[in-house]
Amino acid sequence: MSATRKVTSLEIQKAKKNRVSVFLDNVFAFGLDQDVLVKSGIARGDELSDERVAEILGLEERHRAKQKALRLLAVRARSRRELADRLAMAKFSATVIDAVLQELERLQLIDDDAFARSFSQNRMATRPAGKILLQRELKQKGLSETEITAGLAKAYENQTESQVARALAEKRKKSCGALDERKAKQRVSDFLLRRGFSWDVVSEVLEDWDDY
Repeated sequence: MSATRKVTSLEIQKAKKNRVSVFLDNVFAFGLDQDVLVKSGIARGDELSDERVAEILGLEERHRAKQKALRLLAVRARSRRELADRLAMAKFSATVIDAVLQELERLQLIDDDAFARSFSQNRMATRPAGKILLQRELKQKGLSETEITAGLAKAYENQTESQVARALAEKRKKSCGALDERKAKQRVSDFLLRRGFSWDVVSEVLEDWDDY
């Protein structure tokens, strides 16, 4: 049986009122968020084994990871992979990260299928792109093939990829100013290719150059 240490004091921290300093055998041992303290159920006079301390610190890590994830989600929606990567960068353990992400999924605060659709829709509204680029971006966010397909369908539900490319080509052509036709076409072509449109789509668009 492992040795135990007594909880001799629980003191609210002056700098952070939502945190409590836990003293074991009159020596500062660790700090806890007040919510974690309540959840742990410890009180002054309790005897804590090393195993019990480890369990409490696990609750604290999970709480901090969840708060970190919620702050990230408050800025913008994120995929499961994006959150996992950010939490890993913050040095949370893989076990804690997985537990937090499962809880957020249960609460429907992360949903990769919905994320794929909303990301694609917003992308097309703010910076239209071709399927190649959009597919690559969705894949980088850790989405499955099924989710990526759903995202692409959402992106082009109101207009085809060719229509999007044509609108961009028309706008880009106007910015070419006094460039000769060959250079203007090259500039528009390069722009569309960078935006993720296939060469087939770009060629089709350039065939109607005089219409823009």
